[in-house]
Amino acid sequence: MAAMTAERLRQVYSRVLAKLLAMTRSLPDAEDAVHDAIARALESWPRDGEPDNAEAWLVTVASNCHRDRWRRAQRAGRQRDAVAMLAEMSPWVRIAHGDPDIARGWNDELLALVFACCHPALDDGESAALALATAFGLSTAEIAAAFVVAPRTMEQRLTRARQRLRERGDPDGAPPDRSFDRLDAVLRALHLLFNEGYWSTSDDAPIRAELCRLALGLTRSLQATFPEAREVTGLRCVMQLHDARRGGRLDDQGAPIPLPEQDRSRWDRAAIDDACATLERALAAGPAGPFLVEAAIAALHSSAGPAEATDWPQIAALYAILEPIRPTAAVRVNRAFAVAQAQGPSAGLALLDGGDDLGANAYPYSHLVRGALLERLGRFAEARAELVTAERLARNVHEARQIRLRIHRLEDRDP
Repeated sequence: MAAMTAERLRQVYSRVLAKLLAMTRSLPDAEDAVHDAIARALESWPRDGEPDNAEAWLVTVASNCHRDRWRRAQRAGRQRDAVAMLAEMSPWVRIAHGDPDIARGWNDELLALVFACCHPALDDGESAALALATAFGLSTAEIAAAFVVAPRTMEQRLTRARQRLRERGDPDGAPPDRSFDRLDAVLRALHLLFNEGYWSTSDDAPIRAELCRLALGLTRSLQATFPEAREVTGLRCVMQLHDARRGGRLDDQGAPIPLPEQDRSRWDRAAIDDACATLERALAAGPAGPFLVEAAIAALHSSAGPAEATDWPQIAALYAILEPIRPTAAVRVNRAFAVAQAQGPSAGLALLDGGDDLGANAYPYSHLVRGALLERLGRFAEARAELVTAERLARNVHEARQIRLRIHRLEDRDP
């Protein structure tokens, strides 16, 4: 029963926290109240049974806990100067008293929670990691995999980020028209959330469609709030183009199918056409940022009829534009593969092995792509060593199984 209670609490946590944030306008205060409510649930539910509406129960108890905390603090500070106390109130409250129009709320409480996590006191990486943990309930191991760091390192980063928010004492949310300084971090968080859904670290479900839908839905909501922000449009197109191919990515046994081998009749052509039309308009409006460039790459993959028609030279050129503005191991590896497709495996391998490491040694696809290129060059022993490392670093058992099959095929050719 205790395990069932814990699982149920995990499922509703982010929604309850989002509602408390809407009430309190302070992420630390909201977290404190929800944690109090969870403590009461862990005590009473196994004994009395789970309420019919667990989410509503937690919201009610958490709001009561917050009110009780506020009353205790008020009693403790009655002797203090009232004007000084007002000055220390959340700027959210001061804005609401002074200009209700500026303090208009969010229609999407969960999106407001993401913005709350993306406080200017944090850098984009800390904000995105905090949002993945707080708003979406991803585990420390899942977030660590997204950032290609050890779980212990990520745990320390999350602890420091939460502590920094508490020390600042600033509001942890911001109305839409004052949130441009948080937008990049929010985009990064939604992108990483989609990536976890698109190819998960979970052994049970390599594709978590619910996370893809959630990330895409929140990005659409963000686009409605910031219609002139072209990078928001770019991220929406990236997600829509990738999600449109979901129907062809797994075989009947649930094993992943490589992109060139997918049945393209199972792709959502209407979604692809819509995203491509939206992308074309956004690209015509001015210089492209990283998400628009990434969307253009995805559009080239999605628009190709047969796999053989993929425009690899253009994809390689787009990755060359993307890498200076997003210098990550993932971009380097994808660029090297595109160059290999366009110019041959030696060119791709030279790019993969040259320049800064960018954390590629801890990135499984760096070893997977290097192994594939070495195999094409007939360097089978080296290829096998790279694939063994890729198997060890694989995101889930399905990926590891596919890599193992490639290793077995190589063994017969290894001199």
